Amino acid sequence: MGLLGEQADAIARGERSSVEVVTAAIEAAEKLQPELNAFTQLYPEEALAAARDADRAPDPSQPLRGVPVAVKDLYDVATKVTSGCSEVYRNAPPATTDAPAVRALRRAGAVLIGKTNMHEFAFGATNTVSCYGPANNPWDVGRIPGGSSGGSGAAVGARIVGMALGTDTGGSIRMPAAFCGATGLKTTWGLLPVAGVMPMAPGLDSVGPIATDAIDATITFDVLAGGPDPGRSATAIDRLRVGVARGQWFDVVDDEIGAGLDRLSGWFGARGAHLIDVPLLWIEAAHDAWLMIALAEFAREHRAIAGHEAELDPSTAIIFAAGVALPAEDERRAREQVVEARAAFRETMRDVDILIAPATPFPAPRHSDETIAVAGVDLPVHIGGPSRFTRPISVLPAAVLTAPIGFSREGLPLGAQLIGRALSERMLLDAGIAYQSDTDWYTRLPPLHA
Repeated sequence: MGLLGEQADAIARGERSSVEVVTAAIEAAEKLQPELNAFTQLYPEEALAAARDADRAPDPSQPLRGVPVAVKDLYDVATKVTSGCSEVYRNAPPATTDAPAVRALRRAGAVLIGKTNMHEFAFGATNTVSCYGPANNPWDVGRIPGGSSGGSGAAVGARIVGMALGTDTGGSIRMPAAFCGATGLKTTWGLLPVAGVMPMAPGLDSVGPIATDAIDATITFDVLAGGPDPGRSATAIDRLRVGVARGQWFDVVDDEIGAGLDRLSGWFGARGAHLIDVPLLWIEAAHDAWLMIALAEFAREHRAIAGHEAELDPSTAIIFAAGVALPAEDERRAREQVVEARAAFRETMRDVDILIAPATPFPAPRHSDETIAVAGVDLPVHIGGPSRFTRPISVLPAAVLTAPIGFSREGLPLGAQLIGRALSERMLLDAGIAYQSDTDWYTRLPPLHA
């Protein structure tokens, strides 16, 4: 069990008060903020008031009573500004209501301590672009935490909180989880409400948690989804058919991540799962189609920023201009490619329950890195390199769990994607819990931690 569950249990048993736990989280957030820059807003007074309420009126029906959490700065929180980490909205009017996901956390008793940093408008894999400044990785502050939910990844990786909400459009939960040594859940598109969440590309956006482990991710998913499934039995690992993604696209991966994937597939095999090599010949087309669709939807959704380009980071302004100028024929062709990719994915998943793939092609890059050489290929750090393996999955009817699978020679976390069919979240979480019960990657603490 990770930090979220441990705190919930300790408060429920009366071993610790919510005030004690929340105070520690706020103090850790404030102490580490100069180095991590994980937060855009902190709410110490409101959080401590909520903690006192939780201690005064304990409600055993609340699974997260008194437990501190955080949310990405594109979730509406009543009376707070939703900035999207852009100067365009930094001083926007505050939200009048909580987003449904935030409301669900509060109903479960969670105490919101603040909002987390992110890549501007969620269109980026590094979190180097933010009106609040870049977020940093707790394993090495000279490196990126991933994006776009980088502040959430950093806050959880540093154990400031046991869970922070992110969003995932092209890997924005999966990459920060992988780079920061956390566990992330990209939920099936459309399963959880995105109302009250600043969109990036509405046809691709999904909400979900970055958590310390798969148990904490399960607790959060049950809260967001309206409760656990009481009639469901845990997934039997020895009955799973596990596919290992193969093909030239997947050959471009850091050798240490490749070794971690071999360990993961070996674990499944040792537990009795049936392993299958799966060539995904359509993956590059899906990757390219994602970009066309994301550009088009981003430009349409944020057309109000036209005329405010000077307030955008130059890289975001280029993205917006590219989306505005994108020919309709390019978007139409991309959507046709997605239809073909989805059909191929469904065919693949007839024979496979879980598909294993890298979460990223390399460990967390330095902020100063422009490219990373992997298997003889120079991958760009700021333009699609980190999301090589996450973008194409985002156009599919799929749920994905990202979990730690080891560390690099430099002591940086490595992550894998466990990809399932649409609505397979609980099966993936079961697999993650079983894997983490036999490994300790997720328990290791970074140099910067609470």
